[in-house]
Amino acid sequence: MKSNLVFYLARKTSYCEKALKKTLSQINIELNNICASTTPIMLGEKLTDALSTCNLVFIIGGLGFSGENRLSDVLSRALATSKVQITDVKKLSNPVGKNCGYLIRSGRQLLVALPDNPEELKAMLSQELKAYIADLYGLN
Repeated sequence: MKSNLVFYLARKTSYCEKALKKTLSQINIELNNICASTTPIMLGEKLTDALSTCNLVFIIGGLGFSGENRLSDVLSRALATSKVQITDVKKLSNPVGKNCGYLIRSGRQLLVALPDNPEELKAMLSQELKAYIADLYGLN
């Protein structure tokens, strides 16, 4: 199965990409397209493009920022005008860092927002999350 990756105000992008690829390969998912964005408007455009080609999209970065560019705030503003319900949004705990991640699901489409620290990213891509993704897309 293919997925897309959008870096948003991210650092350590090559390390994060390698960590994500390694984890996803364990459940037979590969990265189809990788892009970057530096503003909330550009992020919206990149996510629209990414979701038009794949049901599974990862966003890495932007969680440690403050103010209007913080990823959680950007996603909150976007979701306020969508049909996504609060029950479709889940917070991912971060056992090795302070920035939580998020799962946002709408039907068969899933956004997974993760921090741009490879160690935190690996810890957050737990067996439970991999099982959730595998179950959602019938990859078992």
